[in-house]
Amino acid sequence: MENSSLKESARLPRNFHKTFIPERRYIRDMLQFAAGGKSGDYQKIAQETGIPMGKSTGKVPAILDYCRGMGMLAIDRKSRSSVKSPELTPFGRIVLLEDSLVSERITQLIAHFNLCSPDNGADAWYHVFFQGRYILGMRFGREQLSDYLADIYGIPDKNLIGPMIRMYQDDASFLKAGILSATENEIERYSAPLVKEYSNAFAAWILSLMEYFFPKSNQITITEFERVCGWQSISGWSDAQVNEILSLLEAKRAIDVDRQMQPWIIRKKGNSGAFWPRMYEDLI
Repeated sequence: MENSSLKESARLPRNFHKTFIPERRYIRDMLQFAAGGKSGDYQKIAQETGIPMGKSTGKVPAILDYCRGMGMLAIDRKSRSSVKSPELTPFGRIVLLEDSLVSERITQLIAHFNLCSPDNGADAWYHVFFQGRYILGMRFGREQLSDYLADIYGIPDKNLIGPMIRMYQDDASFLKAGILSATENEIERYSAPLVKEYSNAFAAWILSLMEYFFPKSNQITITEFERVCGWQSISGWSDAQVNEILSLLEAKRAIDVDRQMQPWIIRKKGNSGAFWPRMYEDLI
């Protein structure tokens, strides 16, 4: 059985964002650039999209990386060329078609989930929202978070949090995701809402995890799925909520769950490619 330990992690490095938050309008511009089959260096992308970029620094590299970490764009990470040729993923394609300004809560939720991925997300997000679920908990202080990241990176820097919390407080970014609330001293995480209308999106996300991390298997125990993918930690769902989301996905014929076995076994019935285009069809 293949899992993340057999794959080379492609997580975005700690400071990929250069302190910039992912502004939704710039995500739209980057997706449109990719949809046009265009390529170019950072300066060319800036000229084509209008995303700010100076002679040496700017928002283009950060937005490009955010789009990759959020699972909206695929970029050849092995290429050392300064010319970037981003391609839309199935998720990025439906977002551009149906929610180009990334304004729907479910869009922001799936993008956030992807950003926390152990293999293709952003390293700091992975440590906080996946690994940190049972270390930090669902409520923690800013100083506690700062110390946690300093311990991970071996850097006594109070700025390690970067834009991670700020992006979820800014309507120009990912406020609607409802991921967390924050005061000057305390941060509280919230679990993703179990809304029936989001079932297609959740099915697409969970099936894509199964396809990526376990490509040679049609079934996986729920404990192994969590250990490798962190889907429950990332979403913030309790055990009772996990049972509820699995029932919603069974109703969509995306999966079957064998609850007679311990631990439960999840079996694929559908594929993510069939669910991404249906991501918004149940929204009112």
